[in-house]
Amino acid sequence: MRRVGELRRAALTAAWLACSVAFAQPSAGGDLPSVAARYRVSVDSAGSPVHEQPWVFVREPGRVAINKGDTEEIWQRLPHGGVTLQRVLHRQQRVIDYSAGELAALHVEVDWTALSRMASPEPAASTAWNDALQLPEHITQRVNGHTQVRIDLLEWSSTAPSDWMLPGSRSADYAHIDAADFGDMAYDPAVRAAEVLDVQAGWRQHGHRH
Repeated sequence: MRRVGELRRAALTAAWLACSVAFAQPSAGGDLPSVAARYRVSVDSAGSPVHEQPWVFVREPGRVAINKGDTEEIWQRLPHGGVTLQRVLHRQQRVIDYSAGELAALHVEVDWTALSRMASPEPAASTAWNDALQLPEHITQRVNGHTQVRIDLLEWSSTAPSDWMLPGSRSADYAHIDAADFGDMAYDPAVRAAEVLDVQAGWRQHGHRH
């Protein structure tokens, strides 16, 4: 059972990254129409039951946010063109704040148009597209050759229904940590969790702190 759990977590992490920020030259672009979309993520590993997890994606002018279960991303575009990120960690009940300067220090270049379309930077992913929404209908990706991750659009609305678990709705009382202070908080569980996600996204080398 422990091995199955590890496979599921690895597959969900791969899916999480597949629908995270696309790395490219920054693209200002115009804001796409506001939309809230609910997705189902299915992880099918050989020899184990299919595991499912709900995601909620929200796109508003200057803001893109996604609830991915235990973790959320809330991206904000600043008036001068810079971008900030709040990474919400529900298990640790913390919010990690990445300023535009900190993202630049990590060499993260955000393609806002790709981010707004939940576009996958993974070339191995197979994607069916909804042109009207400018969002994927389906994404299918194989992880480690034996685990399939499928992301399916279930429903959408120009205004999110009140009963949806929207990004940011559960974190109002969470303490905040500045990502620039990671070096002084090496053993904090939230910092360690955030650094793992940074490494998986290619933002920093394993064990590197600045």
